[in-house]
Amino acid sequence: MAFSLLLGVGNAHAQSAVSALQHRLDSLRAASFAQSDSTLDANPYYYRLIGTPTYFSSSIDNAFSLDSADENLTGDEALNEAIDDQLFQAYRSRPWAFHHYDEQYRHEIVPTKASKDIRKDIRQILDAHKPEPPVLSMDGDVASIGLEIQRPNFWKTSGEFSLQFSQNYFSENWYRGGNNNQTLLANLTLNANYNDQRRITWDNRLIMRLGFITTSADTCHTFITNNDKLNLYSKLGVKATKSWYYTVSLELNTQFMPGYRTNDRRTYSDFLSPLDFFLSIGMDYKPQLKNGNTFSLALLPLSYKFRYIKNRDENIHRSYSMVGIDFQQDFGSKLELNAKIKIAKDLYWRTRAYYFTSYEYAEAEWENVLSYAFSKYISTELYTLWRFDDNRSRDYFDRNLGYFQFKEYFTFGIKYDF
Repeated sequence: MAFSLLLGVGNAHAQSAVSALQHRLDSLRAASFAQSDSTLDANPYYYRLIGTPTYFSSSIDNAFSLDSADENLTGDEALNEAIDDQLFQAYRSRPWAFHHYDEQYRHEIVPTKASKDIRKDIRQILDAHKPEPPVLSMDGDVASIGLEIQRPNFWKTSGEFSLQFSQNYFSENWYRGGNNNQTLLANLTLNANYNDQRRITWDNRLIMRLGFITTSADTCHTFITNNDKLNLYSKLGVKATKSWYYTVSLELNTQFMPGYRTNDRRTYSDFLSPLDFFLSIGMDYKPQLKNGNTFSLALLPLSYKFRYIKNRDENIHRSYSMVGIDFQQDFGSKLELNAKIKIAKDLYWRTRAYYFTSYEYAEAEWENVLSYAFSKYISTELYTLWRFDDNRSRDYFDRNLGYFQFKEYFTFGIKYDF
């Protein structure tokens, strides 16, 4: 019969499978259908046992299903399950005997009305056990086969906002003396970094920091800035070796507000006064680190620096050794260091340093931020900044520190990462 032809009469295991299937079908016929052979043979579920040996996906899916057997199956469901079980046994024992799969029948061309009826029954069976074949759609040069394929996003954006406030008050008869003061510091850092995981990296960072302090000891100003920075940094890299990149970096530095000193009405700096622009070419060493740590050391032997002072105030020009001129150009070399290290849980160290020399003077900064997050919104920071600049007037020379300058603050307040 068709069962023997399908499973192969020359194999003992297959003969056993045929006998088991026949016995189970006979039981189902007696218990559930009570039909004649001609009626039962017309049941569409039997078409999987007739004709060319075929792999039916439903038989394999049911064999690997994790669902437990349901004892309350209807007659047709129980019959279909019995056929699935025995077909799977045949697939395991004689895989070489099956050369077709059920998807082929979906597009089979049949010429007669009778065969069309059978074809319709087969289609209904297949549709009940397997979804329609996926539609091939083209989106540009990307093929989507039954799935929603999204183009990879190589951009990674992040941001950090913090706001710290402190206040001190002393009564007039406070035995140790003191000055009433209030401080406010706001910081916003935005990052947009591109990495295609193959050759190109592009790091972009915008830092905006502004802080104010009021003190009763200052008779010239209601408040002055104690932190003022506007920095835009961009670095494009093309991979040379595993951790080395050919790189081009660009940096802009200025501030938001006029800069004053306590009890001094003269202006020492202002917005776009100065504006420092760096354009550098070289190599960048940037290894892949774990735990979100980052490290970058850029060696930039070809570097161009442009300094512009917009404000006409003579004291600002004098402060930067640019008396009588509005801009200054220098060529030299530059070294850049940027790193972020996770020391412990919620404890991070960020450091940034650069060294520029025109071979006539040198300018360098080393900035460190040690931050600890008590919660998602509360954190504390220790900030230090060392600066060296021997291009400025000797009026800024100090017998102990020379051309070195130092700045430090410790803050506690609100912080939000996004």
